[in-house]
Amino acid sequence: MRITIEPGDKGFIDTFFAEPTGHIDQNSPQAERLRESLQDAYRERSVETDAEWKRTLCFLLLFVFLYIVLGISLTLDLSVSDTAPKSIAWALHAVPVLIAFSGYFISLLFLFFNRSSAFRKKQWDRAIAILERYCGRNMHSQLLADNPVPGNYSLSAINIALALFICVTWVVMYNYFTFTTSGVIGSVISLFITTMTYVILDIQLLKSVRQQTQPGADRQVDEPRDD
Repeated sequence: MRITIEPGDKGFIDTFFAEPTGHIDQNSPQAERLRESLQDAYRERSVETDAEWKRTLCFLLLFVFLYIVLGISLTLDLSVSDTAPKSIAWALHAVPVLIAFSGYFISLLFLFFNRSSAFRKKQWDRAIAILERYCGRNMHSQLLADNPVPGNYSLSAINIALALFICVTWVVMYNYFTFTTSGVIGSVISLFITTMTYVILDIQLLKSVRQQTQPGADRQVDEPRDD
């Protein structure tokens, strides 16, 4: 039995086989290769889902620790004697600010991790849907299609929303502590710092991905020769 490649899937199939492919015979080596790749796709998506939950749990534990440390720092007596240098007083009052900024920075990483994971899962879902179409299977696609709309919430979207909420809380706390420490000017500077931190991280992380996907980026390094 021969299956005709649909126009929307032709780019994926052609790239997969590294040659133009218009039809696939169910008993051909190409079909066997597709079936093996489908099993790999199932496994990789499952691994990605497990890694997403483990990563989320680790970040949440880290945020709980930071919240506790921040609360402890706010209950400490930060007053110093009149003979103590002013630098010590400034350093003590800056502790909540530094903790809040650390929480904001880590929450940004949490957000970017979740966005990256959501993109990879979306790509795996797309690959599975195409591979199932030409392997005579449709379990994964059917489960997604049969999900009722009110309950069809994306776990990746939930994690992204959670990361955004945590990120906003740290931004608010960081700017509040900066305002109480340095006034309006300090608050304006902190807003600028939070914005630039997000922009710089976004650009740098995207740049690293582009460099990895450029031709020749995965070129193997010559192995050292034995003398």
